[in-house]
Order: sequence, then structure tokens, then C-alpha cells
Amino acid sequence: MKTEFRNTIRRRIDGSADVIDCMTEAFVGKLLDISASGLRIASASPFGIEALFQWQFPLPDTLHTDTSETIECGVQIIWSRADPSGRHIIGARFIQIAPQIRERIRHWCNQATQ
Repeated sequence: MKTEFRNTIRRRIDGSADVIDCMTEAFVGKLLDISASGLRIASASPFGIEALFQWQFPLPDTLHTDTSETIECGVQIIWSRADPSGRHIIGARFIQIAPQIRERIRHWCNQATQ
């Protein structure tokens, strides 16, 4: 599965996109980048490796529009590390996401390479 992450185009998020836990409605962190297979966030707290969550966040292609769309997805934490500023950078893979949303994210990421 790790090969999937290395072969998937990631795109940095321009602007601010909050990630929210669907179960608790608590703020999780800020979306840093995304690919069709997963995402990376900055959080104030570390996360346990292989932990499972249901998160929601705005679709990146709607961030700078009047009609921002929020999606929900299931994620599994793959890695977590502290950066020099004290934030925790978290890598997660999608384990449950609508196929049309995954394709939309893939398309948005590929636009950056054209």
C-alpha cells in the first residue's frame, strides 16, 4: 500500500482548510496537502499510528469559491511526527471515500502538473 502513496500526485493546499472530526465535531488540524490516496495535516496533537477516524474538510477545488463543498471520509493514520515549531504533521490514507470524490481530487491534483 505504501507504493500507492509514492506514486500518487500530491498538491499543496492554497489557503486555509480546517479538518474536523465527524464524530466529536472537534477541530483536528489544518489540511496541508492532498492526493487521491490520502492527505497530510498539521495538528496541535500527535495521533496514534493506524488509528481510524472519520474526518470532514472542504474540497480543495472549492476553497476559493462562494460554494465551498465539504466532504466526509474515513482515514487511517500512517505516520505522525513533530516539526521544529511544535506542530504535529500527520499523514493519513483514505480508507473510505466516495469514488467520484477520489476522482475529483485526482483531477484537481493533476491540474497542477499541466
